[in-house]
Amino acid sequence: MTATGAREESGYSLGHSPTEIDRLVLQARLYDPITTQALRLAGLGSGMRVLDVGCGAGDVTFAAAGIVGPTGAVTGIDAAPAALEVARARAARGGAEPGGEGEGAVSFREATLPDVTLEEPVDAVIGRLVLGHLPDPVTALRRLSRLVRPGGLIVFQDFDNHPLRVVPATSLAGAVLQAIAEALTVDGTDLGAGARLYSLFQEAELPPSGLSATTPMGGAEDAVILPLVVQTYRALSTAAFRTGLRARETTRRIGDVDSLLDRMRSEIAEARAVVIMPTAVTVWNSAPECAKRTS
Repeated sequence: MTATGAREESGYSLGHSPTEIDRLVLQARLYDPITTQALRLAGLGSGMRVLDVGCGAGDVTFAAAGIVGPTGAVTGIDAAPAALEVARARAARGGAEPGGEGEGAVSFREATLPDVTLEEPVDAVIGRLVLGHLPDPVTALRRLSRLVRPGGLIVFQDFDNHPLRVVPATSLAGAVLQAIAEALTVDGTDLGAGARLYSLFQEAELPPSGLSATTPMGGAEDAVILPLVVQTYRALSTAAFRTGLRARETTRRIGDVDSLLDRMRSEIAEARAVVIMPTAVTVWNSAPECAKRTS
């Protein structure tokens, strides 16, 4: 879930507190295998030099490093120093990260999108949950594509939040998921950019050469999905839910957040229900041969 309740000029609205970074790491446990599969499908491979934009705590950076191998390299960029500090600490642990031995060199630096400059073009620009947070994603795509060598890859992944639901319907989990979905909508617009990625690439004059979509789901026994739902609700309840009577009624109906995970798990187990999470949509294309190599 793209846990943001409002657009900001700088992008990510929930900040990068330790609690939010923990939530993003939990989210990565669920979506990293999907992202890795999509990157391989798009054509990311051994020896490539990759730029991961909006890298946050580095989850996609490390996933890409495992794909490009020891002859490749991945640079993660982000505007948040706190997130980069976490990413560098994780990189320093080496074998504790996805990919382990045999992954490419990893580095991180601070930069604000789309104002990124490179000494030389890379083989691929990638990003997860980035474009939906930018005020002008089409212009960002165009500018970022100029950082890629002719024929290189441009790969972005984002969420389509519309699948978010529980089947069969249950009262508590349904209320939580509805609250999250409402918080992820501003002025009637779903902030998840997944369903719009194809159109954004087209508008940026980067006709997609491929796309994929994967929807994770799980029941009461799942060790990641329900904790992620609860942490997302917790984050949004303090940072993004709109004030007003409806919001107060929803939070009162859902009740104590500290006991929410246990109550949701019991309800879903009794109903033999499954929670259907946002779909991870990935779109990619090769950089135009005629693109100008300027920022």
